[in-house]
Amino acid sequence: MNERTDAYPDHHDHDDHDDENEIGPHAGVPQDAVAREAARLIETGGAASIGAAIRHAAERLRYPSDRPLPGHGRVRKHAQMMAMQAMGDEGYRAYTRGVLTIAEEVMTALETAFPDLRARLVGRAADAKVDAGVTLYIRANTEESTGTMAELLVEFGYEEPTFDTAETAFGRLSRLKFEDDGQPVVITRCPPEARVPTDVDLFSKRTLPSLDLTGVRRLIGEHAE
Repeated sequence: MNERTDAYPDHHDHDDHDDENEIGPHAGVPQDAVAREAARLIETGGAASIGAAIRHAAERLRYPSDRPLPGHGRVRKHAQMMAMQAMGDEGYRAYTRGVLTIAEEVMTALETAFPDLRARLVGRAADAKVDAGVTLYIRANTEESTGTMAELLVEFGYEEPTFDTAETAFGRLSRLKFEDDGQPVVITRCPPEARVPTDVDLFSKRTLPSLDLTGVRRLIGEHAE
């Protein structure tokens, strides 16, 4: 499986979700302080990914190397609180709406160009959790090739995507990666014969949030001013 670059941060190369099964802190060790510092680094642009932010925070705070680090889910929760405090409720809603709109526009372009294609937004963004440098994971259930989809995206004004392949629990799936206004987007091609469920992680098979285009538009409406 190809390694993810810092432009597409996550635990591994899988769909985005929170890790709620984090190891608790040892007595007297400020594990949560590492999580807060990591969140601050992300919000201020001091780290390109959650993993890098945790490592830098641990080094900065001289966190013992033999102690468990905080999980990504905890850092994301701190980042969300910081973002809400900095932007205010209306500002945070507008920011959330903006990120979701990027997903809606990509999905609309795909489904408009390819009538048989069905797009879904999966992971944390499908639950309106767009803090801490979230990546927009979009699945395209289609027979169309990634090359054809890439050509379409360029015609619609998106940057030239990069190609890679993921070894998933459902076989080898091809993907496109690009950024739209600094927002990382990953499109995974799911051919019908792969029989990929719409609401499970491609690697761990854990259940995760999933929305079709109608659902994404509804979610955007819920965050309207």
